[in-house]
Amino acid sequence: MHTERFVWAGALAACVSAAAPAHADPEAQASPASAVIPAPEAPATSPRAPPPVAPPAPAPAPPVARGTVSLAAAGVALAGAATAVSFGILALQNKNDFEKNATYASADRGNNDAAYADGAIALAVCAGVTSLVLWLTRDAATGGPVASPQARPPANVSASFVVTSHGGGAGALLHF
Repeated sequence: MHTERFVWAGALAACVSAAAPAHADPEAQASPASAVIPAPEAPATSPRAPPPVAPPAPAPAPPVARGTVSLAAAGVALAGAATAVSFGILALQNKNDFEKNATYASADRGNNDAAYADGAIALAVCAGVTSLVLWLTRDAATGGPVASPQARPPANVSASFVVTSHGGGAGALLHF
């Protein structure tokens, strides 16, 4: 108990002497003997403690199967087809309205609905083709054909051009 009071008294004297103004009388400051604070004892620890072990890294998420992605693409294709049908019906209704009462507004509405229907058809076709390709190349673990490069021949592409007196064109055929 006595040493604790001595330590507190010494710490208080050190704080008072540090806070004293510079013009104060040096004789009035605490004596150096009362300002001595014994160093705290270090807690006893083992000389070589093992370093903390980092937690193991989380396992990577399993890859998404192609069959699952193909079903999602099929859903997008169906949504695109439904949107195309809806806007196609609206475009036909606007065409009938235009034939009854020809205005710029009804022509504009019909053209916009037809353009939206065309975009939805393009979306449905692209998503449908993607779904089909992913479904046919799904992994054997999901019950589909094996998608290994050794089991398949390389893809072949053949192109042909057509020129007639009324026009021309090009075509390509991809075997995979």
